[in-house]
Amino acid sequence: MSRPCKLQLNAKGAWREVLAFDIDQVDVEELQVAAANLVLIADLSRRTSLRVVMADGLQTPLLHWTAKHGWVDA
Repeated sequence: MSRPCKLQLNAKGAWREVLAFDIDQVDVEELQVAAANLVLIADLSRRTSLRVVMADGLQTPLLHWTAKHGWVDA
């Protein structure tokens, strides 16, 4: 992977990895839409949040999502 990243989900106080991907090899906008749609369908409480982080050991955040604000740069 040239720029490994992770999609993470926080539903109960801790970030959990959903999947790892190479940001240079995927359509990031499509990934964002799909991830947000899944959470909106499954979490009626609207408390779950998402983020995309670098898989660099520091988990440097790139993007953050909430039902209220949508995707924003971190």
